[in-house]
Order: sequence, then structure tokens, then C-alpha cells
Amino acid sequence: MPLFRTILGVTCFLATSCQTKSYAPPPLKAHVESVEVEVLDFEGRPEAYAIVSGRLSTSVAQLVDTKQARDDRTLYLEVLEQTPRGATLLPDLTDSPPYRTRIPIELLGLEPGPCLLNTNGILTPFLIPNPKAVQVVQSNHGDMRPPVVTLLDQFVPIEETDSTF
Repeated sequence: MPLFRTILGVTCFLATSCQTKSYAPPPLKAHVESVEVEVLDFEGRPEAYAIVSGRLSTSVAQLVDTKQARDDRTLYLEVLEQTPRGATLLPDLTDSPPYRTRIPIELLGLEPGPCLLNTNGILTPFLIPNPKAVQVVQSNHGDMRPPVVTLLDQFVPIEETDSTF
């Protein structure tokens, strides 16, 4: 009986270790050729986007979610691609397919001023402008007086809190 259990155990081990895995391989860094930073104004607040162009490694590779990190005023953007497991490469493509994508850059907590975006090793400087006050106009319907104009600062100061309980 112990010999049977040993043979059964080895058979189960071999059967499970030789199976093909159904999950996708880990994502890899995509090849990036150029990066532009587009800084816009959204209701008085600056927002930025990275316009990234490059080539995928294979005809079946796909861009996947990017990773973002920050070290002081240097922002890191990692553009990733993934090839699905078992995908069939198209033989008629001579070059890797090009891509162009627009990725929002997380600016929350950054003060206005110069920044540096590092996208898969390509460095692109950009400037975060000062926030602008928004003008709100209230109309007095039926009134002949001029409308009331109020300037709003949409940024609420964050109070320092003691995190000890």
C-alpha cells in the first residue's frame, strides 16, 4: 500500500507540474519613442496628460494599465504592454505596430512650478501653472441692477491632524 501511495503521489505531482498555466504572462515595459506633456486648465485647476507614442513588441501585444509614482517633483510613468498567453502572432506584419495614447498625470498635492516626467526612461520637463480663481456670476432675474460677481477659490486648505489615538 505505501508503494501505491508513492506512485499516486508522484503521478499527481507530475500531472500538476506539467499543466499549462491559464494566466497571462506578466506585463513588460512598452517601447516608448516620444512623450509630450499637455497641461490644461479645468475650472481653475491645472491638469496634465502625457501623450505617449511608441511601438508594441508584437502584433498581438496590448497596452495595459500604467503605473505612476512620484519622488519630489519627478513623476514616473511606466507604460506597460502584455501579450496574451497562447496568442498567435500575425506573420504578415513586418514592423511592430505603433501606438499613441493619452495618459492622465496625477498632480494632486504638487505645488505650481517645474516638474520632470520620466516615462520608461524618457525625460520630459513641464510646468504646473498657478491655480486660477473662478468667476461666478449670479443673475438677478427681472432686476435692472448689474449681476453679482463673486470670486471663488476652489481649493480647501487641509488642516493638520494628529493621527495618534
